[in-house]
Amino acid sequence: MINIVLILFSAVFAILIIISAIYFLVYFQHPDDKWVAWVPKVVVVSGLSLAAFNIFLLPLDVGNQSGQLVATGEIPMGKITLAFYIMSVLMVVVGVPFTVFYYEGADDNDESDEKKSNASQIGYALKWLIPTLIFAGAIVGVMYWQVGYADIPTTRVTGKFTEGFDLTFDYCALASDGTASVFHSPFCQMQAGYNHPWVSWLVYVVAMVSLIGWVIFSVFGGVGLISLPYDLLCEFQNRPKPITSAQYAEQKKAIGQQAELLMEVGKQLNEELRNSYRSGSRFNRRFRKLRAREAEFRKDVLILEFHYRRLEECYKQQGGNILLQYLKLVGACVGTVLSLMWIAHICIYLLPYILKMTPFSSFLNSFFETVSPVPFIGTAFYALFSFYLLLCVIKGNSKLGMRLFFITIHPLRIGETMMNSLVFNTGVILLSSLSVAQFCTLAFGRYAKYTASNSLFGVQIQNLRGVQYAYDAFIFMLLAFAGVTMAYNIYRPYKKQRENR
Repeated sequence: MINIVLILFSAVFAILIIISAIYFLVYFQHPDDKWVAWVPKVVVVSGLSLAAFNIFLLPLDVGNQSGQLVATGEIPMGKITLAFYIMSVLMVVVGVPFTVFYYEGADDNDESDEKKSNASQIGYALKWLIPTLIFAGAIVGVMYWQVGYADIPTTRVTGKFTEGFDLTFDYCALASDGTASVFHSPFCQMQAGYNHPWVSWLVYVVAMVSLIGWVIFSVFGGVGLISLPYDLLCEFQNRPKPITSAQYAEQKKAIGQQAELLMEVGKQLNEELRNSYRSGSRFNRRFRKLRAREAEFRKDVLILEFHYRRLEECYKQQGGNILLQYLKLVGACVGTVLSLMWIAHICIYLLPYILKMTPFSSFLNSFFETVSPVPFIGTAFYALFSFYLLLCVIKGNSKLGMRLFFITIHPLRIGETMMNSLVFNTGVILLSSLSVAQFCTLAFGRYAKYTASNSLFGVQIQNLRGVQYAYDAFIFMLLAFAGVTMAYNIYRPYKKQRENR
């Protein structure tokens, strides 16, 4: 029987997600972007909505399945799940890159002093997008033609089943004392092996894009698991304090001198970039060095802007909003608990699982199985744990972006974020949502049993020939980057990092 309540609940939830995405855009966008740049705004709202839908597909799938082998809700979750992931892939490989290239075309226009029409910017975007898609599509096509199937471990059970048989139970094994029990039968045989089904090309494309998302998630997510609560706590400890007018004047003068130096450097760098654009040499070593210097210059500007805003907050607002500062403390405490629980769950459940061992404990799986029957509560806790991972990815991106010249930084600042930065962060969030959805499906294997998400991620994609071990390696990478970040924060405390800036 179709679950009408579940369908209505999902429809209302989808509307709330779209409204939240619009609010996010309005809250963060720069005043110069109001009532203009509608296409990028559609990309941002659509991308953020799809990212949230990808995360919430699992609890919807669990509600539709109700823990049974045959879905009780009769909602075709397999088709719905794959459709949303395909739309996400299209947005990641077409929508977001086209918008980014379009803005780069506008930047080239400014830097080369050549007045170009809107059609010319579209041509610039297509010039870079189409060859990239053809090249990437050819590689994925060849891989699918050669190894487009999964190596799924299976167990063939031969014998007479009795009442109470459970597909997840080792039915043919004997009890610990060597005798048969109610759920152990010596009258059947088990034979381990592999099935090698050819997966759909749509599933294979989702898997390849998700693989890129796993790289971002394992690196940035691992850094963010430690950096997010740590930086929130340090920002509370080093929150702005009221200063006198004399201190304000002295510090403002120092910032002004640094700003003048940056302006001179910026003019010189801009002139060198213009000459490089006019000469048409964009792929030589000199141009790459100029781009690296430009990235470093942008980071210096961001740091100076941070110090100026902090100075204004210390003097004109006499320390700023104290409520906001204590909210950072609350966020640090909640983030610390969530990070510790995620790391503990990975160590005691997920790592033994991928190493073909018996997990030490089901941990969060038991928690979700307990709270999921309660309306809204199970979904709320699932959203808390899963969206926290996306926040960690964003934090890790900004954290590494300030230290590695080859990572472009696009900070999210309330009311000051330009549209290209919003589009970039939307692409990162949407791409990471695919890997986070897969990660949550694996991490909450008992909670997600029999679901379409588990069939797609846990069975087909997780066992694809040639890449099945990569997914396991990414989980170790996640923990490794978390450990390195923790060691870095111990070796270089927050105050020392600030001074070195």
